[in-house]
Amino acid sequence: MHIHYLQHDDFEDLAYIGQWAEQKGFSTSCTRFDLPNPVLPGHECYDWLCIMGGKMGAYEEHEFPWLEDEKKFIREAIVLGKIVMGICLGSQLVASALGAKVYPNPSPEIGFFPVEFNKNANSDPVFGLFPQQLTAMHWHNDTFDLPVGAICMASSAATPNQAFRLGTKVFAIQFHFEMTELSANILIEKSGQNLVESSWVQSPKTIREMAYICKNNNRIFDGILDEIQRLQTA
Repeated sequence: MHIHYLQHDDFEDLAYIGQWAEQKGFSTSCTRFDLPNPVLPGHECYDWLCIMGGKMGAYEEHEFPWLEDEKKFIREAIVLGKIVMGICLGSQLVASALGAKVYPNPSPEIGFFPVEFNKNANSDPVFGLFPQQLTAMHWHNDTFDLPVGAICMASSAATPNQAFRLGTKVFAIQFHFEMTELSANILIEKSGQNLVESSWVQSPKTIREMAYICKNNNRIFDGILDEIQRLQTA
């Protein structure tokens, strides 16, 4: 199994997914859109595509022209039947690549807040592994409409679409389930200087104090990644 991932900021890499891949003996490679002249691989070179977070909006092609090529690449991966997982910005890019609208959320959602998994998730072999309610890390300003044919799996008080699944191989997760305690603290250090507390934005101090939650979430995510991989090889 080879995992290729698309990275948009210097500090938002695979995080726990990378640890899981190493434990399984899977290989990984990366396209860095935060560096000049990013190169996308041939689709035959990987089995699993992960699209990570980033500070830009999925609709900001005028400022980040490579977004057009990235979304085209994601569409092609989906059509070819690759396993595709988008996280945070990655989930928005998957939605946009599938023709759905991405736009600013009424409120940013930054910090540790509960996610509620719905009845669709309860009967799903992958999302059913999540507890009905989970406190997870969020760091997003935007949200998205569901693509045609996608099934919503989770929501939060601030964001109606927190996760969706399309078919058997496309998974989009708005919250940061891949964050380890270390990567959460790096994100705070890199991006938390200008946070203004509000109903759905926590202070850097509060987020740091709650970062221990990532350890338990990583254990749950471990089983979810196992199940996604198992289903594709069954």
